[in-house]
Amino acid sequence: MTQPNPFAPEQPAPSAALRQPSALPLQLAGVVLAAGLIGVLVSLIGGLVNVGLNDSGAWLRYAAVYWVTHLLMAGLGAYWLAQAYLERHGLEGYRQPAGLLASYGLTYLLLGWAIGHVSGLLYIWIYDQVGFYDRYWLVNLGMWLFGLLGFCLQVLLPLWLLLHLLRDKAEVADGAIQVSAVKLACCFALALAVAYLQLAGLATRLWSGMGAGYALEGWEGAINLAQAVVVALVAFFAARSALPQQVRGFRGGRLALAVLITLALWIASALLGAIVLVALVLVGGVGEIFLLLAIGALQLALLWPFSRLGLRWGYQTQAVRG
Repeated sequence: MTQPNPFAPEQPAPSAALRQPSALPLQLAGVVLAAGLIGVLVSLIGGLVNVGLNDSGAWLRYAAVYWVTHLLMAGLGAYWLAQAYLERHGLEGYRQPAGLLASYGLTYLLLGWAIGHVSGLLYIWIYDQVGFYDRYWLVNLGMWLFGLLGFCLQVLLPLWLLLHLLRDKAEVADGAIQVSAVKLACCFALALAVAYLQLAGLATRLWSGMGAGYALEGWEGAINLAQAVVVALVAFFAARSALPQQVRGFRGGRLALAVLITLALWIASALLGAIVLVALVLVGGVGEIFLLLAIGALQLALLWPFSRLGLRWGYQTQAVRG
C-alpha cells in the first residue's frame, strides 16, 4: 500500500458539493440600475430647466460623469452585497423575490430624493458658514464625503435591511457556490475603476473647485472616465490571468481586501511618482508633459503586477477541479 506524497502540491477543491450562484444579486443590480436611470432622467429634466439649453454644455458633461459613476457604484454595490450576504448565511435565494425587488427599487428612489434634498440644503449651509471661494477645497471635500455616506444610506443599508427582514422567505442552500473567473475579474476590475473615479474626481474638485468654474469646462470628468475604462481593462485581464477557471465561493470580503491591497500599492507608487516628477521639474531639462505621460504609462504598467499581488495576498483563490 503506497503512502501519499506529503510534498505533492495541494489539489483543487472537489466540485461535487458546489452549485451555481443565485440569480438574485444580478436581479437586484438590475433593479437599482433601472431605478437609477429614472433618477437620472428626473435630474436631467430638472437641470435643463434650471440651467437652460444654451448654457447646459459644461453642466451636462459634469453631470453625465457623475451619473455614470453613481450607476456603476450602485449596480456593483448591490450585486456585491447581495452575493456576499447570501453566501455568508448559506442561502440559495428568496421565494417570490418580486416583493424584495420592488421594495428595494422604491426605497432607492425615495431615499435618493431625500438625500438629494438634504445635500442641497447642506451645500447652501456650508456655503454660508465657510465661504465657498475662500475654502472651496474644504466644501468639496465635505460634499465628497457626504456623497459616499449618501451612497451607503441609499444603496447598501436598505438592501441589507430588506435581505435581513425577509430572511423568513429565504431558501437554505447546500454547499458553496462555483464562481467563474470572468465574473470575479469583472467585479475586481469594476471596483478598481470605481475607486479610481472617486479619487480622480476628488482630486479634480480639490484642484479647481466645482463651484469656482470648470477648469476644463467639464471635460476633466470625461478624461477621468476614459482613464477609468483603461484601468478597468488592465485590472480585468490581470485578474483573469491570476485566477483559475472556476473558483470555490465568491468571498466578497476577501475580494474587497484584494481590491484595497491593490489600490494601496497603486496609490503608494503614484505618490512616489509624483515626488519624482516634482524633483525632475525642479531640476529641469525634461518637459513636464513628457514626464506626466511617462509616469502615467508607468502607473498603468504597474497596475498589472499590483493586481496580481493584491489577489494573491488578499483573495487566496480556491480552485475547483474540472
